[in-house]
Amino acid sequence: MAARLLEASGLSKSFGGLAALREFSIHVDEGESVGVIGPNGAGKTTLFNILSGAEKPDSGRILLGGRDVARLGPERRAALGMVRTFQAGRCFANLSVEENLLLGAQTGRIASRARFLGGAVELAQAFFPFGAFRREESGLRLRADHIASSFGERLSSRLADPAYSLSYANRRRLEIGRALASKPALLLLDEPTAGMNPSETAEMLEYLEALKATGLSMIVIEHKLPLIMKLSDRVIAMDEGEKIAEGGPLDVSRNAQVIEAYLGTPREVSQARASAAPPAAPAPLLKLESIDSFYGPVQVHHGLSLEVGEGEIVCLLGGNASGKSTTMKIILGLLSPRSGEVLWRGERVTSLSTSERIKLGIASVPEARRIFPEMSVEENILMGAYVRLGSGRAERRAVRADEERVLELFPRLKERLSQAGGTMSGGEQQMLAMARALMSSPRLICMDEPTMGLSPLFVERVLETVSALNKEGVSIFMVEQNAHQALGIAHRGYVLQNGRLVLQGSALELLNDPRIRDAYLGGEQMMDI
Repeated sequence: MAARLLEASGLSKSFGGLAALREFSIHVDEGESVGVIGPNGAGKTTLFNILSGAEKPDSGRILLGGRDVARLGPERRAALGMVRTFQAGRCFANLSVEENLLLGAQTGRIASRARFLGGAVELAQAFFPFGAFRREESGLRLRADHIASSFGERLSSRLADPAYSLSYANRRRLEIGRALASKPALLLLDEPTAGMNPSETAEMLEYLEALKATGLSMIVIEHKLPLIMKLSDRVIAMDEGEKIAEGGPLDVSRNAQVIEAYLGTPREVSQARASAAPPAAPAPLLKLESIDSFYGPVQVHHGLSLEVGEGEIVCLLGGNASGKSTTMKIILGLLSPRSGEVLWRGERVTSLSTSERIKLGIASVPEARRIFPEMSVEENILMGAYVRLGSGRAERRAVRADEERVLELFPRLKERLSQAGGTMSGGEQQMLAMARALMSSPRLICMDEPTMGLSPLFVERVLETVSALNKEGVSIFMVEQNAHQALGIAHRGYVLQNGRLVLQGSALELLNDPRIRDAYLGGEQMMDI
């Protein structure tokens, strides 16, 4: 019988009057993989924060290898073998791939020395390459290189490159690699495939199954049920901070309470389209003309031209590193093209700053939300009206009126106005980012991966909100990994591949075009994940 590696019981955590966890318990045996599912706001990330030491529970105990770690900080728990990743991948952007991996390997070495030697003096020595410690440097580099090689050439050929130059999927791989370099006993994975297309998801599943085969214990938060079904020995379903089901993957996936709380009602593309008829001959609102863009010597866009009309929802699709997020930067003025023009209502705005473009009516809901985590929900919302505040009493009254309208659109935020934005779930933060964008009274909202990392139920709510905003006259330009969902509400779409447009047309045309699978979805693998 496998030994008990982690046992947590009676975990409770409240933020103000909101109970995020209620008498929650979880255990993991050596070599076991436990999946955790549930809608956004169920308490999954709060659970990881408490297990890893980022948050302190209001009550409960946490035993790791039989040792009570509830009072230890995250660095001490990592030293004891419990390491985590994050829903929005976190790498040291300006460090190289190898340096990121070496940080993980160094953590593992320090942890090993600290456990073996004990005492402040010996722990301090572990930070400095004196004597025997210097001789370990080559071993650390070998370990970092071995971890990189386990992901193939995606990392092994980029060891000297800065992490910011990697595609989104490769940054996720690098974060997992850095965690593995510390030789964890228990790995906590928070949405390891969020934002990945089906072929990338399939590849990551294969990688995680290989890790599991080595005997590594894991807790995995994931919304993609097929992945959880294949990877987990046991699944725990959560809702509103409580455990609603636990057992084998198949049994939990068939649980009626889980289906109601987690899956919601599937979107029917035909129904979505019936309520979102495209505007007739829309006047051009935004245009990109023959855009060439670069990061240093690396060219991203090659003559990119596209447009968004008044009242349209237009989606931009493509695999990772195809140039989608860079397109957003060009539109918002965060990156200047080497050549080409950005036009707003027929006027050139290529040389205008981001703030000037926002004043013209362009707003942004960025990838990974980018809210202000220490500020309250209300403060985050009002930050969206920053360009309007101070313009006079009438404008300030208009801002308050818009805030009331936004809170009617997002009633969940109204219940949490005083709560710190960073303590909310991913889905709630997405709502907050959308509410903030609306406060600038935009004519166009640019949304970068609005459904990334969300449960099916919250994906449905976000897409319904996008459709509702569009019906009120707001144009939407949306970058989205979930091609079928995006095309289900869009009027038109473009498909990028290596910085070049390879497909464009109406949403219905693209939905039925088999070429989109090769250009965007990466083949037939894992289409259900």
